[in-house]
Amino acid sequence: MTRYKTRNVKRMIFRALSVQTFISFGAFYLGVTIYFATLDELLPQDYESPWGDVAVTSIMATIVLIPAAIVGRRLAEDIVSALPPIAAATHSIAAGDYSVRVTAPPNSFEETYALTADINAMAERLEELQVDLKYWNSAIAHEFRTSATVLLGNLRGLSTGVIEPSPELFARMIPYVNFLTSMANDLEKLDFSRAHKLDLNIKEIDLAVEAETLTASTEHDLVPASIKIKRQFDRAVCLADPERMQQLLRLLLDNCRRYAPGSTVTVQTYEDEDWAVMVCADTGPGLSAAVRDRASDRNWRGRDSPQRVPEGRGLGLAIVKTIVNAHHGELSIDTDCGRGFKVTILLPKHASGVERV
Repeated sequence: MTRYKTRNVKRMIFRALSVQTFISFGAFYLGVTIYFATLDELLPQDYESPWGDVAVTSIMATIVLIPAAIVGRRLAEDIVSALPPIAAATHSIAAGDYSVRVTAPPNSFEETYALTADINAMAERLEELQVDLKYWNSAIAHEFRTSATVLLGNLRGLSTGVIEPSPELFARMIPYVNFLTSMANDLEKLDFSRAHKLDLNIKEIDLAVEAETLTASTEHDLVPASIKIKRQFDRAVCLADPERMQQLLRLLLDNCRRYAPGSTVTVQTYEDEDWAVMVCADTGPGLSAAVRDRASDRNWRGRDSPQRVPEGRGLGLAIVKTIVNAHHGELSIDTDCGRGFKVTILLPKHASGVERV
């Protein structure tokens, strides 16, 4: 990055006014000296004319104003030279283009560099918030589609008589309605200033209880995908948001439904030293190790995913990662082609400081 010698606008104005004042006094002194030392000798002793004083005053004023105008013009050009790029950048930002950046002209004032740095920082932050807002809009839409699809399927089955109404069926549908309510709350709280935040309701919970509740309500909906759930639930107490934990596991199971139909999914919870652990592993096609680290990136999908699952958006694991990060946890993915896909989530057992990210 090129570094320029900076100038302070206050000091420059002070110096310019000082120079202008010095030149003015010098010009005045020079004019008076010329008048009394030269013109009086050239004119007759008895010559009196009011125009003589006017002429001398005009000459002195001209001598004073010319350097003042030169100094003022130069100072104004230095100050104003940075305004066109700054104005263009702010106009673009106001129009919604947050990718724009402004560069201060060489040898600008310190204040100009500070202003352009602040404008660039604002534009960068707005660009990040725009990306986060778009991500959360997509994430909430993803959650709505998933729950609405299940509810719609059950309602169609009830309306056509394919599914018999029963307390068990309605009990399975209630969690999806709760998820829709939770997503509606997230949508209501979502704005530009909070696009990077995730609200959490931290409680002491047992991951085994949350996993059992979630798998019991969703197992029947995985039958059309020929997925069998194998449970291995041991005590795993930690401080976390129970709804987010169920949301997290539901996303993992939905990922299995989409990309590993016909597989056996093992859901496991246990404690490991200072961590509460949740594992979701399927026996599906998995991914190659080369792309394993990208599996939880936003909007990333495998090369053949659009053909296999056209309705996918590449958001499920990204949302899982966001929830885990919000709890200051860790997420790891083990996968290999033909050997399944395994997601391991570690949550700190004593994360008392976790409230909101």
